[in-house]
Amino acid sequence: MNEKRIELDIPLLLPGVEDGEDRCIRELESTLLNRKGIYRAHVKTGEPPRLCIHFDPNLISLETVEQAARQAGGAFTERYRHERIPFTGLLQADAAEMLTQVLEEMPGMLHASVNYAAGLAFVAYESARLDRPAIEAQMRRLGCKPVPAGTKEPGEDAGHAHDHEHEDHDHDHGHGHGHDHGHSHGSAPTFLPHAVQERWTYILVALAGLFFLGGWLGETFFGLDANAALVFYLLSYLAGGYDIASHAIPGLFRRKFDTDVLMLAAALGAALLGKWAEGAFLLFLFSLGHAGEHYALDRARNAVNALAELMPKKARVRRGDRIIEEPVETLAIGDQVLVPPGDRMPVDGEVIEGRSAVDQSPITGESVPVEKQPGDEVFAGSINQEAALEVRVGRLTRDNTLNRIMEMVANAQGQQSPTQQLTRRFTRRFVPAILVFVLLVILVPPLAGWMSFEKSFYTAMLLLVASSPCALAIGTPAAILAGIAQAARNGVLIKGGVHLENMGTLK
Repeated sequence: MNEKRIELDIPLLLPGVEDGEDRCIRELESTLLNRKGIYRAHVKTGEPPRLCIHFDPNLISLETVEQAARQAGGAFTERYRHERIPFTGLLQADAAEMLTQVLEEMPGMLHASVNYAAGLAFVAYESARLDRPAIEAQMRRLGCKPVPAGTKEPGEDAGHAHDHEHEDHDHDHGHGHGHDHGHSHGSAPTFLPHAVQERWTYILVALAGLFFLGGWLGETFFGLDANAALVFYLLSYLAGGYDIASHAIPGLFRRKFDTDVLMLAAALGAALLGKWAEGAFLLFLFSLGHAGEHYALDRARNAVNALAELMPKKARVRRGDRIIEEPVETLAIGDQVLVPPGDRMPVDGEVIEGRSAVDQSPITGESVPVEKQPGDEVFAGSINQEAALEVRVGRLTRDNTLNRIMEMVANAQGQQSPTQQLTRRFTRRFVPAILVFVLLVILVPPLAGWMSFEKSFYTAMLLLVASSPCALAIGTPAAILAGIAQAARNGVLIKGGVHLENMGTLK
């Protein structure tokens, strides 16, 4: 057989698909293999990934193969949608795992991935059976708060809206990376002042700790009445368990179990045993751990958001004989922009007048300024140092180098590393197994006469406390997000946790 092959960039065939492991690619491969003369279709890793098609030129021409691939890709583009939905409101990492399971069970959903660390949900679905409003409604039912397309998040500058109309396209390239998801992790009541809502998680932790200390110190050292101490412990229970319960209880109705369920069960068990101080301390520690996770992730997210701050909001544009200041998102290709010394480049383009040294380190990582003269290319976010430059706009704002870097960083956050995939599979089976085992520890020893019911129940509650895998669930995604974000701030783009882990094995 006289076999030839052709390689096509996957993002061109399937706009919005950046990952070579996307299930839609498997569907596309199956469709192409039904064409006479095409013998094999497979993905070749790279940047970007490519679809390699093997065919017999005696049965089908190169042009026909390319046309068939593009037609099939166009059909999939119409039928299947890939979207990235920014969100707030999840309390912990395994709540994201539970949300992923719920989304994947929706009719018409091809695949879903909820990245707790990045505050992004990546979904691919069949447009004839499912739509984005239905997905967002399902997310809200589990305590997650999707950021509506076309709205501005707190902390997002108007100049970095990144064209939300573009964000609503079928294969949403949404620039969720510019959003600040900080401090909005808890389920704060909407009637509270905005400043309180922003710090809701930390306020509850502080109250849980204060109430616990009030009851324990008062009872232990100051002769506080047991009933009065119980009031303090109950208040600590409410403060420490509010956010945990707000996520665990809806999950129970959907038969989804996570570590929140384990903690609530342990706290209730302690209460049934009359160990109110122990239960209050348990909930305080658990909520304190959540607050620490949120703080660490906020720091990592801020490293990504700092990329957006490199983009100027406005540019000085030549309009005839006048220089007018306009928002950068209104600029068109071919417009001429004046960049004084000391200013950041507002656009990607070509120098048409002037000579100057330009600091490109925020974009390329180069430590030494680069001399620019007419005909040279400049990048948005770089810093003009010596003299004024006039630049012809070469790319629209949403397509410039800096925005593409931010989009690739956001895409990287949606790709799970091997360790993340392992911990995801582990926690999915671990929590139900622990609940069954705890039930056995409660029932079997008393029935077998090995120990009293009270002792077996207490042992089971200790098991619940010790078995929470929350650190395992949050550790890997937090470390990977921090690594990708910090590298991006220093001019190094790492496109996914798998590549970061591979770098860790180098010697």
